Formats: sequence, structure tokens, C-alpha cells
Amino acid sequence: MGEATDKASVAGFVEQVLDGSGWELSRVKRRSSRLEPPDSYWTLFDIAINKDEQERRLRLVAKGALNPAAWDRLSSQLVLHGADRRCDPIGGLGYPRLFPESQHAYWFYPFDPAMPGLSEAADPVRMAQVLVGSDRNNSAEILSVARRLEIERIRYMPEIGAILRYRLDGGHMDVFGKVQPGNRGLRTNRIVNSLWQASQNHPGYLNLPRQLGFVDHLGLLLEERVPGLPVSGHRANTEFRHLGHVAAEALAVIHESKIDVDGVINLELELARLDRVAEQFTYVLPTGHFLLSDLIAHMRDRVRKTQVEEILPTHGDLKYDQFIHHNGEFTLIDFDYFAMAETSYDLGKFCAYTIPSTPRDWKESVAAEETRASFIRRYLELRPEATLQRFAVYEALQLALRAMAAMWSQSSGWERVAETFLVMAFERLKSRLPA
Repeated sequence: MGEATDKASVAGFVEQVLDGSGWELSRVKRRSSRLEPPDSYWTLFDIAINKDEQERRLRLVAKGALNPAAWDRLSSQLVLHGADRRCDPIGGLGYPRLFPESQHAYWFYPFDPAMPGLSEAADPVRMAQVLVGSDRNNSAEILSVARRLEIERIRYMPEIGAILRYRLDGGHMDVFGKVQPGNRGLRTNRIVNSLWQASQNHPGYLNLPRQLGFVDHLGLLLEERVPGLPVSGHRANTEFRHLGHVAAEALAVIHESKIDVDGVINLELELARLDRVAEQFTYVLPTGHFLLSDLIAHMRDRVRKTQVEEILPTHGDLKYDQFIHHNGEFTLIDFDYFAMAETSYDLGKFCAYTIPSTPRDWKESVAAEETRASFIRRYLELRPEATLQRFAVYEALQLALRAMAAMWSQSSGWERVAETFLVMAFERLKSRLPA
């Protein structure tokens, strides 16, 4: 699988695709990868091509199956979504190409088997129709808008989601769009609109992006661009150190919002997920398997000794990089995982992600602990009646999931990072809340 999805194999495939087009391959760069043992592995590549004075950048996905059953599922899905069509990322669409002998496939963004609307969401003419209004049939106007419309790919995660930025007339219109499988965008649209109403009762505590609507046939959620930048992982930066206070206020508003949503994050199911992760570690890091298995046993013991906490609306993915900062103001984004959960779920998640995976120096570690402590203190100031008897379990859970993410990424030094997070999870499970 490594050979089938390495740079040399990808370069050979791209050169075949470009043959006769006049375009030449200039660079292949691996951007990210994800290992999901025992079934699958994918890698995302940045492809630079040149023709005369022109340069284009393509994104190619190399996905492989690690066993025959997984290949049957993958190949069947790709056949259903166009594997028999021409792979043409230059003048058409980069439909998938299958290689049964090595059980892997290639495809080019914006094709995606899980998001059939992504190719239209990345097409200027199709999006011009959406943005000027579907009731207009003036083709000349639509083409005029399409020529002035800039579509920037912000992020693409194969089969998970894509974020696009639409700018018209140099920024006269500036909109973000998110494409996801199914109707997740419609659900998010409804949730954020409800939170807008709840936030009016607590001015300044919860800032949100303004929703512009959901395009059903594309699976595309449109929202107004939030000025600023995501909070970075530099723990000693001013915005990170201020974030504990801000995040606690935002979460308190969400917990008090009384929004009725489908989906409940169940702790036992989360622990069962860790059971599966522990089995995945057996393939690539046996030490991680034993550490995680022991951690899970201790977590289950703690759960048996504690009462269920209050079930509340929760963000579901509360981390530092979900906040955009601009001129001292913070805006919370990304409500895709919003659900009902025990009080401590998002508190544990935020605190687990304050810890740097590779701290630059002791100052970063100290700043992380200070941010964690200020977050918990401010939350309890706003909701003193909250019971957090399972907080340690949820923080340990998220640290274990960070170890899983390190394992999936297969980036250099991931083994040390994964083991560190698992050891830290034990420490957090046995420690008290900061005073």
C-alpha cells in the first residue's frame, strides 16, 4: 500500500492523465494522510502542473483498502459514482481510477464519492446561478457573474467535508460555503439560527457566524465570512491565554440555550469506540494498545462510581481552533457535531486540547495549564450549580482520541506523541479540578 500511494506512483499516474494535454507535472507534495486499520488508508497530494506560462494546482486523493472486504466496499462505491468515466481534472472532472491488483484508487478534487454536490459547488457557472438567484434565467448575466466570481478552496478532507470561499468583484460579496455528506449542513443552519436567538439573552458572551442558507441539491451551507483568523496553537500567544475566559462564556450560553436537537453523545458508546481504537493500535503500536486498554478499564471503573450528569445542548467539538479572533473579539464556528451530552463533555474536550502535542518550551506548557484553569473557573462562576463529577473521564477520553488522531496521521514522531497523550490521560483521570 505504501508503494501504491507514494510520490513516485502518484507522479506516474498524473503523467499518464496529462499525456497529450500540453500540461506537464512540476511537483508532487504529500499534504496529509489517514490510516484506519484494519480497513483503509488515504493520502492527499498537492499536484503542481505547468503549461507555457500557466500554473495550476490540483488535489489528488490516493485511497487504498487493506483487506479484500474493504476493497469490495470501496470499489463498489467508486463504480457507483463514476469509475467508468474518463479521469480528466483539466477539462472535466477527475473521476476515480481503480487498481484492483493493489486495491487502491485515485481521484481528483472536486470529485468525491461521499459529496456528489462538491463538483458543482466548485464550479463558477453553477455557483453564479445559486448566488444571483435560481429564478433568474438570464444566461448572459449568469456568465458575467461567473467570470467575476473567485472560488477558493480553503480545506478539503476526502469523504468528510470541504470549505470554499466565494468572492465577487474583489470582495464586494465574501461568503463561505461548506459541503458535507447528507443534510448535515441543513441541520447546522437550524442550530446556529437557534443559538443566535439564545445569545441575545447574554450579549457579548457568544458570537456566531451569520447563516445565509442551505442549498439542498449541493449539500452546501452558506454563511457570512467572519473577519479574522483562527486562534493558533501557540499557547503563549495573547489570544490563546484569553481564550479560556471567552470559551467558558460561550459554552455556558450553549448549555443554557435549551435547544432541542437530535443526537445524544453517549459515554458508553464513546468508550466502545476507544475499544476499537485499542485494537487498531495492535497493528502499529503495541505499547499504545496496552496503555489504552488499561486506561479504558480505569475509565469504566470511574464511570461506575459516578452519577450521570445533566444532559445539555453542547457544541460537540469545542477546541481552541474553533474560535476566530479579530480586534479582541472571538467568534465560535463549526457546529457540525452539535448534540446533547453530559455537562462535562465539551469542558473535557476544550481542556484536553489546551495541551500542546509538541511544546516549544516550558512557557507553552505553563500557558496551557493557565488557560485550562481559567476556563474551568469562569464556567463554574457562570454555572455554579453544574455538577462535573465525570469531568476527569471526559478529559481522559479526549486525550485518548488525540492519541488516536496521531496514530491515524502517521506523521513523523507520531508514536511518541500518542504515548504521551495516553500517559497524560491517566494523570488527568486521577487528578482533581484546578482550584
